[in-house]
Amino acid sequence: MSFIPSSLTRVPNMLVSQLQQRTTASANVQLLRVQEQLATFKRVNRASDDAVAASLIGVLDGRLEQNDQTSRNLTHAGAVLSTLDQRLGSLVDSMREVKDIASSQIGAGSDSETRRAQASVIASKLDELLAALNSDFAGVKLFGGSAVTGRAMNSFGTGYRYAGTGTGLRTDLGPGIDFPITIGADTAVGALSSRVGGVTDLDPQLTAGTRIADLRGPAANNTLGSLSITIDDGVTPVTVTADLTEAETIGDVNQIIESAIRQAVPAALTGAYPSAVGVSGERIAVNNIATGYTIDFSDGPAGSTARALGIDNFTYNDTTAVSTNTNVDLDPRITDQTTIGSLNPAIPAGTVRFRNGTSQGTVNITSGMTVGQLREAVRQLNLGVRVDVDESGNSISVINEVSGYRMSIEDSGATTALALGIRNFAGTTSVSSLNGGRGVEIADGVLNPLTGLPEPNLNTDFRVTLTDGSTFDVDLVPGDMQTVQTVVNKINAAATAAGFGAVFTASVSNGSNGIVFSDTAAGASPVTVTNLNGYAALDLGLLNGTFSAGAPATFAGTDPATVRVDSLVSTLIDLRDALQNNDERGITFAGELFETDLDRLSSARALVGMRQARVEAAQARLEDSTLLDKSIKSSLQDVDFTEAATRFNLLQTQLQAGYTSIASLRPLSLMNFLG
Repeated sequence: MSFIPSSLTRVPNMLVSQLQQRTTASANVQLLRVQEQLATFKRVNRASDDAVAASLIGVLDGRLEQNDQTSRNLTHAGAVLSTLDQRLGSLVDSMREVKDIASSQIGAGSDSETRRAQASVIASKLDELLAALNSDFAGVKLFGGSAVTGRAMNSFGTGYRYAGTGTGLRTDLGPGIDFPITIGADTAVGALSSRVGGVTDLDPQLTAGTRIADLRGPAANNTLGSLSITIDDGVTPVTVTADLTEAETIGDVNQIIESAIRQAVPAALTGAYPSAVGVSGERIAVNNIATGYTIDFSDGPAGSTARALGIDNFTYNDTTAVSTNTNVDLDPRITDQTTIGSLNPAIPAGTVRFRNGTSQGTVNITSGMTVGQLREAVRQLNLGVRVDVDESGNSISVINEVSGYRMSIEDSGATTALALGIRNFAGTTSVSSLNGGRGVEIADGVLNPLTGLPEPNLNTDFRVTLTDGSTFDVDLVPGDMQTVQTVVNKINAAATAAGFGAVFTASVSNGSNGIVFSDTAAGASPVTVTNLNGYAALDLGLLNGTFSAGAPATFAGTDPATVRVDSLVSTLIDLRDALQNNDERGITFAGELFETDLDRLSSARALVGMRQARVEAAQARLEDSTLLDKSIKSSLQDVDFTEAATRFNLLQTQLQAGYTSIASLRPLSLMNFLG
């Protein structure tokens, strides 16, 4: 309301007017704000309404927006995981039916016709499995790992090849949840590849092209800097600094060091540049040092370059060019740039044959070929086989990527594959690794049912018939089941004991994989192997061997060490083929593998279920957090309608009183005031 201060004895009309206008305007502004609050239901519509509340509201709005996106992500993740759980549940039920089929087809209760009929059922179950592995939810591949396009499993000849990558797709599911919402097929069905692991430490030698980043000796994880070089002619030592910060390869290091020495003391090195600083084995060598000169390398108080390169604490002279400290080998790892010729021991040049399924191809390996070129040459064979460097960096492996195929690697002429450590069948191959890890089943410890004593006739494994009709028997015992070579030794010992040591020799083939019998008896009949007890002859690849007449005549067994992808897909294929071929032993083996396959499927489903439960719990927590944030925001921003309406009426009354006061004061003059 407008009023005149009592301290004023005279009031100009203009002052009265200004006071009245200010009071009226203030009341109108407050009334307008209350009207806005009542219309928008918000107490704070702009920062000027309440700076502190507006700041807090901004923070809450950001959190609510982020929570909204996280909620959508959680909803999508829950749907994906729920679909994945359903697929895995269906597969578990389906594979239990397959296991029951395998069990029912063992023994006298089944015949070849029944088994062929069941083979069709298994084929349909295989199709069901492949369809599940290629399924998706809204375009997200459930079993493709991190892959987002294409099929997870593709046909490859008569086998199947996995095309997914990684462990699964990830999305922002909020703090505390860091797992993918899809899985790789390997989590559900087992290995999607199988390897012939390199058994030889190839120990690559240092070359000019070796990258500093690929060294594992003293230079491992070190960044090169500067080092000091002291050149001493016995009279006046000269010290020079070499900056190696830009060096990427050993060749760069050698050239920088040699250049620094030649610029500082040209007479210290003989021969033309670059010929003095090079490599020897796995160390840096300084050659061509002039007579009477010595060269030392050292680091400053904070440096480590000379030590990282293994050239500190050693004096180089005209007679000693390489450090004698065996602890300073730079130990380069194998990379795609590593040449076959730099491997140690030396790898003989030759042809390596790769077989996978019914296909095969060869690669000619030379000393100048790099590991990367070998990798590419094998890839171009299109066999579903690839070459990788082991994580250790010491050896290479060959990987079979096709479920349903069996891979082998052989030498053709030279022993190149054997030297590289990638031949799958050799004298050092463990017997327990043969036949997909089943080993060799021998007849041992069988007792005579009447006497209860060991019966020799029931424990002899197989019989070898030579070209002249002579025979000898082989009785393998557990002590012989160490390596392929120990088995070969036992066969040779049995031949010698039977008097055929001069005409018969068993050995591991240098060409096609398998055990080879050589016969110089010069008979007209082929060399044959007959199984007597157990399955040793079959498991060693001796029942289906190939006879070649000649001098000597040879009998070449098949490869029992082929590499199979250990997966549910492979197990179904093996079971289907065993049923089709009426192979009861094969049916038994496949049925045994289903135990592991079912456990793996169940574990995968449990993993998905755990993730789904965590997503649901996160959704519940997020809903509670969002509700709390909205409640706090409402208390800061929303208007108290009752309070605002009361204030609105009060302001209206105040404004009306002001107008009445103005109306009563306007007619008054100074004379009225004086009177």
